[in-house]
Amino acid sequence: MGDLAFALAALPFDMPRLRSLARIDAAYCDELLLELRSRARDWIRKSIDGAVLVPLLHGRLEPQKKGPGKKVAVCRRHYLSRVAIADHRLALTRLLCGSFHFRALRTDPDAHRRVDLLCRKCGSDFETPGHVFMRCRAAETVGARDELRETLQEQWGIALPVLHSREEAESAMRTLIGHNDAVVPMARFVYRVVKSWKFFGRRLPTMVCELVPDSEEELDWEVERDFESATEDGSDGGGEMDIDF
Repeated sequence: MGDLAFALAALPFDMPRLRSLARIDAAYCDELLLELRSRARDWIRKSIDGAVLVPLLHGRLEPQKKGPGKKVAVCRRHYLSRVAIADHRLALTRLLCGSFHFRALRTDPDAHRRVDLLCRKCGSDFETPGHVFMRCRAAETVGARDELRETLQEQWGIALPVLHSREEAESAMRTLIGHNDAVVPMARFVYRVVKSWKFFGRRLPTMVCELVPDSEEELDWEVERDFESATEDGSDGGGEMDIDF
């Protein structure tokens, strides 16, 4: 009992005080386990929502078979199975997990010179995920974004709106990534933009994501490879998508 009490007290979140041994039965143990799981999920969700380096995970919704997406703290994420091309999936996983270094993602940005926070490619705004992917005017990024916009419009009737701020841009990214179909062209877009930066990221443990057979574990920055897929962007087609930005 002492070891269990010590373990519960060492958790990063509060747990109810253990009952005396004489009052512990199987039903109480089941209730304690459910309470532990519930509080652990709440702690995970709050920790992620408060983390500066993972803004695209803030308030993340997991798509459901029926109805709107829901907040799910722990599950097998939809993009691990929906995005069939390993390099695209790995690039998206890295982005979501905060593997890339964005200059303006700081706990105290006011402590840094403005010039040190600007986008290293275009220099027009702070280097954040929303800017780098959805608003940066670098030629390679604009080309990839135009292709994404065209794919969404032609295949699913989705019009990517003009995004005027970081908040709007990252909200649109979360919406696209959090959709069961839109995540496929979005992952391809992320891969293209990240690859254009070459040394933008650092390694993630390969256990973070699943890889398809015969795929490289890391993004190959130097070699362009062809992938077999049902459509050019690696998706299997699909009907209309209902997405609100």
